Amino acid sequence: MDEKILIDRLVLKVKEYADGRARDVARGAETPRLAALLLQKYGSGVIDTVSLILDTPRAADPISKILDEETARIDPQWREHDRERWLGRPADLTYSK
Repeated sequence: MDEKILIDRLVLKVKEYADGRARDVARGAETPRLAALLLQKYGSGVIDTVSLILDTPRAADPISKILDEETARIDPQWREHDRERWLGRPADLTYSK
């Protein structure tokens, strides 16, 4: 498969996954913070796989760009939330009602 076609298809998969997370946020099933975390973890796996298969981390740059854009769409404060999560020890998710 051509590299560009592969990247384009994977960009679409990341967008589809992001749309699913956004729908879950809209219906109240997930918080934006959780949905953004799930999306980042999913996208990270896609990026790692592409980098490994194509033997260069630069090949995944378009996916990284879309991943950050889609994450910001779901949770505009995702970078701050990510920092907060990593500052906590141990890193965890909390549930409060």
